[in-house]
Amino acid sequence: MDIKKLTADYKKRFDAYYSETDNKNLSLKKKKNLTPPNFLKEVIRPILDALVEHLPEYGFSKTTDQYAMYGEYYRIKAGIVLIGGLSIDENFDLTFTPLFQGTPCGEPCKVANITQLVNTIRREFERRGIKER
Repeated sequence: MDIKKLTADYKKRFDAYYSETDNKNLSLKKKKNLTPPNFLKEVIRPILDALVEHLPEYGFSKTTDQYAMYGEYYRIKAGIVLIGGLSIDENFDLTFTPLFQGTPCGEPCKVANITQLVNTIRREFERRGIKER
């Protein structure tokens, strides 16, 4: 999975949607029929769901429709263990921040691809001494 591609595709869709809805000549009916972009569904959930396949030894599970951003972060949990969170900047770039009890506990790092994120999460599990399932 290419995280940069996911975020770039989302940004294009975001820009196109808001450019279209800002169009003064667009009818209200047509505006209502446009589907707004959804960062959670289009970027975050696919990334979190990919962790199930990439880190099966830690007990990740697929997200559900009830998954939501909590505070400043899209939280990454393996079972009941909160390992970190993803945040976005104004360019829709992602940053992973290690979290402990909802508070940052390590250096944030930009996320470019799934391999980098998986390796970062694996190092965080090792740093905390959390064993594989």
